[in-house]
Amino acid sequence: MPRLPSSTAFRFAAFYSLAFTVLILALGTAMYWAIRQELRYELEQRVVTERGAILREASNLGAGGLEKIIAERARQERGDMRYAVLDAAGRLHAGRKVTAIPPTGWSNMWFVKDGGMLDDTRAFASRTADDGTLIVGADPEAIEELDGRIIPLFAIAFSLIAAIGVIGTFLLSGALGRRLGAINRTADAIIGGDLAQRMPLSGTGDEFDRLSETLNQMLDRIAGLLDNLRQVSGDIAHDLRTPLARLRQKLDIALASNADAPALRTAMQQAIEQTEDMLDLFAAILSISEVEAGGVVVRMSRLDLSGLMTDLADSYLPSAEDSGRQLLRSIAPDVEIDGNRELIAQLVVNLLDNALRHTPPGTAIGIALAAGEEGVQLVVSDRGPGIPEADRERVFARFARLESSRTTPGHGLGLSLVAAIARAHGGTVRLDDNYPGVTAMITLPRRPR
Repeated sequence: MPRLPSSTAFRFAAFYSLAFTVLILALGTAMYWAIRQELRYELEQRVVTERGAILREASNLGAGGLEKIIAERARQERGDMRYAVLDAAGRLHAGRKVTAIPPTGWSNMWFVKDGGMLDDTRAFASRTADDGTLIVGADPEAIEELDGRIIPLFAIAFSLIAAIGVIGTFLLSGALGRRLGAINRTADAIIGGDLAQRMPLSGTGDEFDRLSETLNQMLDRIAGLLDNLRQVSGDIAHDLRTPLARLRQKLDIALASNADAPALRTAMQQAIEQTEDMLDLFAAILSISEVEAGGVVVRMSRLDLSGLMTDLADSYLPSAEDSGRQLLRSIAPDVEIDGNRELIAQLVVNLLDNALRHTPPGTAIGIALAAGEEGVQLVVSDRGPGIPEADRERVFARFARLESSRTTPGHGLGLSLVAAIARAHGGTVRLDDNYPGVTAMITLPRRPR
């Protein structure tokens, strides 16, 4: 089994955890900058408001009024506000000392405290009427406190999230690895020949359970096909043994004897008949296999089923009357389906052939067509010996023949082909008792209006 870090489950879990961690980092950074910008905006608004108030007061005092107001406010130590008035040469006229003349507008600068310490300030500088500089600023202590508190907390939170992400990666990859490992082990067992194995289910109904159920259905279908293949192989060998032995015997007799030309011709004719019978057998097997496997392109088109049934009944009426049987019909008009005309015709022909072959003379055979709520019902019935209820499912298997039919021609493939054609059209086939006899009912989907 591959190492965990190289597994798809681990990469998927690691990618998810990394994406989650990066998203949290981006959101945290965005929130931090949003708060910081809001605090900075409030601080600058205070500076703007204070500067406006100073200029209004100074305009009322006349010359020298600005220096007086700045000096007064500097003495009052108005909270975290900072003031300075410089002349054109950069000399201090009022307020606190600054380390350098700031450019006009907003800037981060340093004021000098009384003890010579420097005080970081967010300040706005503007020119005065005498080409001096008015500086009004505020201490960005709130922003600095935000940086001092939030950044360490954010770093701790991010570290915890990253640690949780790493732990979650291993836990999630372990859980995915266990589920996938169980499926892989089952698949390995099936590859090894244990076809009875099935994918495990946890009972949660999650995606893995649904996948396992789908795989199990596929395995059941494959097992059924393999069983069918084994049965067909055995049945073919069984059904071909007798005709091949007879063919070989007749050819040996014809070859060993001193028969004249007519006798040889008769032997050859019998051999040809035996060969044609085997070819018919293989043709029937091929037709069933192609219909079931989709090898035949079932081209669906609008099909007038009433017209098709009428034509088939008309064509079989002479054969039924010649054999002393009655062919009764009850065909509803204007019944249409989406289907393949050749395959549906083959289905009806097989049912009628079975009815004619397995019923005694004088028997009534019925062919009916009706459209109901459940779909279109195609029925072929007879008054013959019937089929025991226990054998009504078995007769649809390939080469299945009842004991009463062993003496009649055929290979037991007619009803198999009927069932295959019905399934190819999305329909079903069912055999019921006709008291006496048997009723074969084919239910096909109705054509959408």
